This record gives sequence, C-alpha cells and structure tokens, in this order.
Amino acid sequence: MRTVSALLCSAAVLAAADARTRIPPDALMTHVRYLASDELEGRGNGTPGLEKAAEYIAAQFKAAGLRPAVNGSWYQPFDLVTGLDVGSGNRLTMAAGGQKVNFALGETYIPLSATANDSTKAPSARLENVPLVFAGYGISAPSLQYDDYAGVDVAGKAVLIFTHEPQENDDNSRFAGRALTTHAQALNKAMTARGKGARLLITVSDPAHEKEEAAFSGFTRDPQAEDYGIPVLRVHRDRIAPLIAAWKLEEAAKDIDATGAPRSRVLEGATVDYVEHLAKRRRTVRNVIGILPGASRPDEAIVIGAHYDHLGLGGRHSMNPNLAGQVHNGADDNASGTAALIEIARTAAAQRDRFGRTIVFVAFAGEELGLVGSAHYVNNPVVPLDKTAAMLNLDMVGRPRGKIMISGLETAPAVAADVDAAAGAIEGLEIRRFQEGAGVGSSDDTSFALKKVPAIGFFSGFHSDYHRPTDDWQEIEAAGAASVATLAYELAARLATRPDRPAYVARAAAPAGHGTAAAGDPGSVGGYGPYFGSVPDFGDSDDGVKFAEVREDSPAAKAGLKGGDVMVSFDGKPIRTLYDFTFALRGKKPGDEVDVTVMRDGQPLTVKVQLTTRP
Repeated sequence: MRTVSALLCSAAVLAAADARTRIPPDALMTHVRYLASDELEGRGNGTPGLEKAAEYIAAQFKAAGLRPAVNGSWYQPFDLVTGLDVGSGNRLTMAAGGQKVNFALGETYIPLSATANDSTKAPSARLENVPLVFAGYGISAPSLQYDDYAGVDVAGKAVLIFTHEPQENDDNSRFAGRALTTHAQALNKAMTARGKGARLLITVSDPAHEKEEAAFSGFTRDPQAEDYGIPVLRVHRDRIAPLIAAWKLEEAAKDIDATGAPRSRVLEGATVDYVEHLAKRRRTVRNVIGILPGASRPDEAIVIGAHYDHLGLGGRHSMNPNLAGQVHNGADDNASGTAALIEIARTAAAQRDRFGRTIVFVAFAGEELGLVGSAHYVNNPVVPLDKTAAMLNLDMVGRPRGKIMISGLETAPAVAADVDAAAGAIEGLEIRRFQEGAGVGSSDDTSFALKKVPAIGFFSGFHSDYHRPTDDWQEIEAAGAASVATLAYELAARLATRPDRPAYVARAAAPAGHGTAAAGDPGSVGGYGPYFGSVPDFGDSDDGVKFAEVREDSPAAKAGLKGGDVMVSFDGKPIRTLYDFTFALRGKKPGDEVDVTVMRDGQPLTVKVQLTTRP
C-alpha cells in the first residue's frame, strides 16, 4: 500500500510535469503544413507522396531521440492492394437495330466493380454478343411490392439499369419519400443482378437528373473499383443517348414514376461486347515506428499511433467523387494526428523520467483502405501484445473547437480515472466520452481492441471537409490540436507509470461506426437487422471472410465459430468478400437459421447459426 507521503510526492511530481508540459501549436502546425502540402499529393497509399511522408516522420522520430524499432530500421513494410493496373484492349460496345455505340474507358465509361486478375496480360472479363435486358432501376424489393426483375430472365445476359430509385422526388414514394434507401446503392444493385445470374451490369444516370453526375476522367488518374463479383459499369448518358431514345427508356422511367410498376423488358436485337484488362495493383507501403525505452519497465509498452495515409487524388473513397484527380490533402485526416504523434514523441523523449513503460510510436499506412497497417502491426508487434498495456490513437484531432471525443473507455473502464487526471492539466478542453471506436471499424484503435488491448481513441469530430479536397491546413485549429496532443501525452505518461495494467473488458456487441462500413457486423447497422456476431479481419482477401473476432454469447459464438475462421459459405451462397457476406446477411431476419461453412486449420467446418436481434 502506498503511503500518504508517497501519494503527495507523486502528486507534486505530476504537478511539476504538468506545469512544463505544453505541446507548442507552432511546432505541431509545421508538421501539418508539410504533410498536408500539395507536394505530398494527398499521401495516397502506394504513391511517392506517402513515401515522402514516411521519410519525414522517420526523420522527426530520429531528431526527437527515439530509436528505430524494426531491426534497426524505422520502417515496417507490408503489401496491400491500392487500386487497379489498366492493360490495353479494354473496350465496351453496345449495338441494336443497326446502331453501334463504342465507349472509351475513362471517357465515356468506367468500371464501378471489377473482378481483377493478378496480371493485365489476360482479360479479367470477356463478353461477346451478349443479349441485353432493360431492368428499370435494378431493384428487387418484394417487401415493397416492387421488383424490376419480375417477368424477365437475365441469366447469362447483360443488364442495363438506371441509377437511384423510382419516384425519388415524390414525398409519398413507397421507398422512403425523397430519401434514398439501401436499394439505391450500387452494392445492392450489383448483388441483385449477380443473384439473378446476370453476367454484366450497366448503369446510366436516371432521367430525373439533368446532368451526368459521374466523373469519368478521374478513373484514369487513379484507377479503382470495388469487387462485387460481377463487372459493373457506369456509362456516360450523352454517349448512350441515341440508344436510350431508340429504346424509349426515358418514357419507361416516367411510366415507372407515374404508376409504380416496373417496365423491364428484353431489348430485342440489342447486344453487348465487353473486354476488361484490369489487374490488382499491389504496392509496398510502410508503417513508421520509433521506440522510447521505458525507465523501469522496458518490457511493457504503451502504443501511441496515428495513420498518416490519406486519399491521394480522391477516387472511390472521396466524398466528392466528381472531383477525382484533385489533391485531397487530408490536413485534419490525418496530418493533424500524425503531427500530434511527432510532437508527443519529441516531448516524451525530453521527459524520459515520466515513462516507466516503453512507448512505441507508430505512424500507420493503409488505414484508409481498411485499417491494414494497424492490422499488420498487431500481427507483428515490436513489443508483444501481451506486454502492451494500452494503445492511444489520434485520428482527426485538428478541429476540436473546445471539445474532444474519447472512445474505448467502455472496454477499459480502469483508464477513466487516468483520463480525468490528464484532463485536469488541460484548460479549455471539454472531454466527451462516446462508444464509437474500438470494435466497430472507425480507426486503428480497432485493430488493438480486437486483440483485447485497451484502446483509447481521440477524435475531434466530422466536418464538411471530411474526405474532400477542402481539408486543408488553413482550417486546422492550432491551439486546440495542441491541447489534444498534450492531453494524449499526459494520459500516456500516467498509463506508463501506473502500477497495474488496465484490464480489457469485452462487450457483447458494438454499434456501427464511421470508417469501414458495417465492420462490427455486416448488415446490422445501428441496431437494426439480424445479428451474427463476427468482426471481420480488415486485410485484403477474396477467398472468404476471415473473422478477427467472434463476439462472446453471439449467434456465431454459440454455433462454435471463433476468431481465425474463414467463412466461405453462408446459407448455401459462396462468400468471397465482405460484400458477399453483407448482402447475404441483409437478406435474412432475426430468428432465421442458416448453414455457415468456414475453413479452420485448412479443413471445412459447417455449423448452423441461429440469427438474433442485436443486443
């Protein structure tokens, strides 16, 4: 038991430390300005700009007095898929009634989904003289008494559909009035067409919108597409206009809006030729890791992390996809967190006596592509995870405006007192606790929480510049960001010296959060829909869905499934990607029993899972 005099002495030491510990706003902003400069071109994964950022961070760690953490190197490399490589010979042609329309990749058509190869030498898709069917808006919603596929056979054919939904300007629409439902999403339309046996899905902007909404030229600058298991193309409305007129499809759309009844039909004599030469673009990127050895417990660690990658020139993750090709500088997301990380490292190295445990500083790559860098780290930690007491994550901390949101305390309640004590050293910063974060795919703290490491996230909130070209350094609140960095520093100092390690407390379920869509449980968002109980591994895979974790007492756990299993079949449907699982689960309801097949230790295992409502 500690004596009263010892407690008073410790309090005095902390008070003295608090008096001299203030992370300077100007120093933090120096890093933000460089990391968010046009020179780094948005720090896209696999780009020269990201490599420049990595070298800058390593140089700052070295100047601060840290040690390189990876066998004498600052870098922990790993490979990931960053987009697509485009080969020669890509073409799309539509023909009908003596008319033939050729489309040019990146000019008059773009792929929204592609089942890419590992090389561009062989075509990833080849369709010749395939019949074409018009399927309205591509929606099958029996519960709403609407089905564009009723009465038409699309198996083995190409399907042409409009974007959005019928009656989207009608407050009394059977869908959701003027609000678009999930039926309007490209994923749903692609999976529906695939489930009906279609070989190709072609989408065109619906007549309710006066202007073409897609940015076709952006694809060639940064080729990216999802993989929905079927090629999905977006064609320019002006280019396909002669065929739309010949088929009277605008009139069909007006009839659908007026009557609420589908107008799908085979387009007699219409055919499609499509050849696709696309390959997965794999690149090596690097986590940047520096280490500050602990003064008294060097074998135990606190990890402080921030992702330093962003969107580069935009692409499919941009909130303004029409502005693809413009630099998305990512000042708040996440030059702000990276700058805070650097300054925390500099301050900690200057006050080594405050850190009994080792501090591992990690700048993660691959966060924007699914937490890939942090997932790689937790599988290859520089200090074993069973010796890692906690992880602190800084993601978007540049616009606090007097408040900072902290997540993860529900799984690490013992840290709450440390947070309160650290906050006492910071003036003018309101602490708001929230349950978004660890476990739901929001940021890199998730990867640690999935390994049962207490993970605390710092987040100053979303804003209108999120994932847009306008997220520039001029919008960063320097003093506020420095206060958040100081708070994180003070919390790290307390965690590094507390006598016991905070316990991780598992929770049965997690709400869906920002970041990787429905990461906590695909198809069950915000408490609605069936509950399965798995958390997917965020690494790249097209051979099934690997479970990073299976929630305690969840339907999956009760059926005997566990972390590390790879789902390959759900209710008789093959599962290749998380999209497959998401769509398959959305088609179920609480109470349904489904057969699930997983691969475990190289062997198939089939169990029955009884879906429930989300707890």
